Amino acid sequence: MDIKLKNIKYLTGTKVIAVILAWLCFMSAAASGIFLIYNQDVMHNSSYYTTNSFNSEYSRLVHNAIELQIKLRNEPGIIVSSASQSTVSDNAERYQVIKNRLEGTVNFSYYIKNTATGEVISNVNAADRVALLKKQPSYLYLKQGVSGNNNLWYQDDIAKMLSGTNYEVHTAVVEPLKPGDALYEEFTNFSRVKAGIPYMIPALIASIILGLASFAYLVWAAGRREQSGEVNLLSVDRIYTDVHTLLVFLAAVLSIAIVTEVSNGGTIIMFVGAAIIFGIDLVIGLTYILSMVRQFKKKQLLRNSLTYKLYSAAKEYVVLAFRGKLFKAWTLLVLLGYGAINGVLFAIFLSTWRYNGAFEFLFSGLLLLGFNIAAVYFAAKSLRSLAQIMEAAKELSSGNLDYNLDTKEMSAAFAGFAEDLQGMQSGLRKAVAEAVKGERMKTELITNVSHDLKTPLTSIINYVDLLKKEELKNENAKEYVMVLEEKSARLKQLIEDLIEASKASSGNLSVTAEKVDMHQLVMQAYGEYEEKIEKAGLDIRTNTVEKDVFVLADGKYLWRIIENLLSNALKYSMPNSRVYISVEKNEKYGVLTIKNISAFPLEISPEQLTERFVRGDASRTAEGSGLGLSIAQGLTNLQGGRFKIDIDGDLFKATVEIPLWVEI
Repeated sequence: MDIKLKNIKYLTGTKVIAVILAWLCFMSAAASGIFLIYNQDVMHNSSYYTTNSFNSEYSRLVHNAIELQIKLRNEPGIIVSSASQSTVSDNAERYQVIKNRLEGTVNFSYYIKNTATGEVISNVNAADRVALLKKQPSYLYLKQGVSGNNNLWYQDDIAKMLSGTNYEVHTAVVEPLKPGDALYEEFTNFSRVKAGIPYMIPALIASIILGLASFAYLVWAAGRREQSGEVNLLSVDRIYTDVHTLLVFLAAVLSIAIVTEVSNGGTIIMFVGAAIIFGIDLVIGLTYILSMVRQFKKKQLLRNSLTYKLYSAAKEYVVLAFRGKLFKAWTLLVLLGYGAINGVLFAIFLSTWRYNGAFEFLFSGLLLLGFNIAAVYFAAKSLRSLAQIMEAAKELSSGNLDYNLDTKEMSAAFAGFAEDLQGMQSGLRKAVAEAVKGERMKTELITNVSHDLKTPLTSIINYVDLLKKEELKNENAKEYVMVLEEKSARLKQLIEDLIEASKASSGNLSVTAEKVDMHQLVMQAYGEYEEKIEKAGLDIRTNTVEKDVFVLADGKYLWRIIENLLSNALKYSMPNSRVYISVEKNEKYGVLTIKNISAFPLEISPEQLTERFVRGDASRTAEGSGLGLSIAQGLTNLQGGRFKIDIDGDLFKATVEIPLWVEI
């Protein structure tokens, strides 16, 4: 129990939970941090009336009220002013904009009085309007020479509009604020944010602590599946570390570019887009860090880099070169020497052409020409040696192990290569000879043992026949005799199949090739097996569009191939399923294809099915010796054909290709 609890820490499910928790914590910390940074104006002010957002909106409204009532005053006055047409047009447009803005403001109040004329302009409905405004926390008094307070924006522009006038201005935001304008919305947002800040700071701290704890656990448990166990790598760890780093860097650059683009779409779009991208970046970053940690624990962080791989390859290349495995080291020196000497001779040739006489010019030219002719001769000799080696390699790959590679006149640069190739040729000859010897011994052993078994088996069969003729009064004895007859007949068939399989695989059969109609032979076999097919409950579907498929084969052996494949389908097909038989031809071969659904799971490779005594029925409950496919393959190869088996799930497909008959 204690061991199980210890291993829980390394379970994949535990790590997945830690990853999700770390991701959520970091997302929460980022959201809390952004929230606090974005609302730091609210954090640093205890009252809405001291925030920058309030000062900005309030100052704008104060400026608008003074501009509208003192500078612009009314639209008719603007039109009849002596200003230029463009100025009049701009002022008229500005007047309408400011007027609409102030009329849409619910909570901003102002009282403007001309002390010289007694004219009063106000949007306050109260008996003592000035007293009402003075009671408000946002009250502001302005006149010529009085600049208000330090929080007022646009002070210079306001002072300029009041300069030379007798106006005094009283403004305030009257409490309680009413819904309907930006001041109320900002005040509501301030109150909501102010109430949430006490929860955001603990949430930020808790998210950071829990996220770091989850991250520390993931780093500690990365690559482990049990305590003190081997470090296991994941598929992502196959990426080269430097390539992985570059991809993560590119992802970060792309994320910054996308966030920059999205930020132009508005606050909500910006936050949603930034959150999605940050969440994806967190997954990428966490995957990258944990991959680096696993590789560090595996001690392959540097070795699994493309840079290291290239360095190792270059190092190995140089080592092989100087050891003579790749090519002789002096070959490099010869190439460098050739280039240097050729460059010097060419420089001498050019200098004699410009500054010396005809003899020096001719001598240097002949020297340069002779040197290059000699270099071309030795290069051609080396290339000829390389061509001989390539031809020898081609012959060896095609199976000609007796090809003679003459190394007497081989170039020194490729002499070692030629000797290695000869050594490989000798080794292949020995291996093939041993394989042939072993196969021959195995075939002879099987044949001899089979013959030795047939003699006592024949006696057993004869005595069983004699017992059947006796009058046995015991019913059990009669039943035993029947079992003996059945099993001895099956053993006889098995021995005959084994002998035939051995002969087919070793090629110890005489083939009489003649013109055979494959289509007719298949249909004849189908007719003979029709009763067995119906009894087995199988539905045979034949596709024999091409009637005349004449092949060059031994009819007896081709019949045995077809018989073995049909018998195989009858024994191992799923009851009440379909068996498909098709006969066609291509450019070189007549093709017989038989497909059926196996009654047993085919958890075996096609190559194994053609081995002796191997059956698709792993439990070996069905009839059959496991030699039918091996015999069919051997007989097909014996006639110059090709035998192929394909398995797709429970679908078994056998394909026999026999060379076509060619009229001479």
